[in-house]
Amino acid sequence: MSGAAGLDVRYPIGGLFVVLGLILAGYGVATGNDAGLYARSSGVNVNLWWGAVMLAFGLVMAFLAARSQGGTAHPAESTPEGRATEAREHDAGLEREGRGGR
Repeated sequence: MSGAAGLDVRYPIGGLFVVLGLILAGYGVATGNDAGLYARSSGVNVNLWWGAVMLAFGLVMAFLAARSQGGTAHPAESTPEGRATEAREHDAGLEREGRGGR
């Protein structure tokens, strides 16, 4: 049985952090001149810095997901264990017609 081929959770996580990082960093840029807003954080624009951190994390996740596209996935029939599993599933009737083509 083949799993969800091509589904990599790093894409939506990376996308989420990129979007949130852009929003937060944008808010930090827009409010950067408001000294009263950042008085509690000793004048540090935490929105800008944490937005940049979130953006960087999102980009790293997206990069890692894109880099792994050529991954190590291979058909089950290419290993002895995979052939045995496929045979058991075929004998048990777990395979649907049209999937994987036999």
